[in-house]
Amino acid sequence: MKRYVLPTIKILIALIVAVALVKIAFFPDSNDGTTAEIEPGIDSSTQTTVVTAGDITNTVDVKGQVVEDAAVEAQATLNGVVDSFAVGKGATVTQGEPLLYLKLVEPQEPTVSTDEEGNPIQTPVEDKVTWSTVYAPTSGVVSFNVIQDQETSVGMVVATVSPGTYSAKGTITADQQYRLTNAPSSATLTVEGGPAPFECTGLKIGTRETTSTTTSETGQVTTTTGDGTTVEVRCPVPSDQQVFPGLSVTIGIDAGSATDTLIVPVTAVEGTVTKGNVWVVTDPADPDAAEKREVTLGITDGESVQVTDGLAEGDEILLFVPNKDIARTGEPNTCEPDGSACYDENGEEIL
Repeated sequence: MKRYVLPTIKILIALIVAVALVKIAFFPDSNDGTTAEIEPGIDSSTQTTVVTAGDITNTVDVKGQVVEDAAVEAQATLNGVVDSFAVGKGATVTQGEPLLYLKLVEPQEPTVSTDEEGNPIQTPVEDKVTWSTVYAPTSGVVSFNVIQDQETSVGMVVATVSPGTYSAKGTITADQQYRLTNAPSSATLTVEGGPAPFECTGLKIGTRETTSTTTSETGQVTTTTGDGTTVEVRCPVPSDQQVFPGLSVTIGIDAGSATDTLIVPVTAVEGTVTKGNVWVVTDPADPDAAEKREVTLGITDGESVQVTDGLAEGDEILLFVPNKDIARTGEPNTCEPDGSACYDENGEEIL
């Protein structure tokens, strides 16, 4: 009898499982249709933030390296010849010290007169000699590009002086340029593996042309000059600091700070310079109905931005600019003309 009972029980269990699977596959629970499908990574709620008062510092750190300052040229100021040298090659000179002397000899026509008998008499006239001194344009070690008695022309480089000094140099991106529109004249240099951070003065920021030279298989040399959009930051290293060319350095530029001022996240503002737009929540129950409002902007630290006009402490605004959930792309290291977006070296929007 047991031989027939056990197979029957197994068959019944298999039928029950099969019916359950059919129910799940073809007749799902009706309550499932009432659950909204939320795409992973998307916040279905509208996020807001509150305008607060705080402190903000606009410090831009520029990565660069230590470079030796280029030699300074000394040019001839006379069309003549090299008469003599005031110092020898490799000498250490100070700015304004004579380097060499130039000489221009111009023969003069003799004067003609007559004697008592009316015969012409020529009297020689001494040559006109003009002298010019070439001075050291800066202090350093001198090298000469000419030899004695060599002819010179005005503007010709006759010597160079290597100052033996160093500078910290780096390049900045388009969005960093906006943060440095009112840059100071000094910066803090942090040399990797070097001395403690120290201050440098004479900070300069400006565009420079980029030039590249290529040589083809035929030996033809091609020089390409860029459009001058590379912005260079350069600051002299003080003479009492020991550094070496090629060392990595961080140039810290403090472009301003503010205390107890209104600040908001940069993600909440459309635009980053001078003027911007925020979306103010007028009805807490309906943040999606926030109204667009123009505000005046101050400094930024890259995460927060100062608001000098247009908002009050405690105002509730949208945390993110509407319809800006997808990052834009553009020309690398540039910004939109209205300042609404800037792009990194890969052309991706900096949020």
